[in-house]
Amino acid sequence: MDINDIAAKAAAKIDAARDTKVNAVKTAAASSVEVQEAAQLLAAAEQKYAKDYHAALRADWTESDLRGFGLDAPNKKAGGRPRGRKTASESVPAADGSAQ
Repeated sequence: MDINDIAAKAAAKIDAARDTKVNAVKTAAASSVEVQEAAQLLAAAEQKYAKDYHAALRADWTESDLRGFGLDAPNKKAGGRPRGRKTASESVPAADGSAQ
């Protein structure tokens, strides 16, 4: 057996494994882009639905009426900055009044 043949077979095996790994990452990346695009479309659709739902309320329909038509209220998202975590010094004091 020739050393060059062995080296060539080893290189071919490494190349095939590398190509498989690269293709797997390319496929995952493409799926990730699809998910991001779908999330953007969903967010836009949710905003439009909230606007249209509130327009129906302004047109004198009630939430009960809209629920009767099978329309759920749009998801409410809290605005503003997220709440920060409390530190140990901000936590509720002990019930017996003693300092910690």
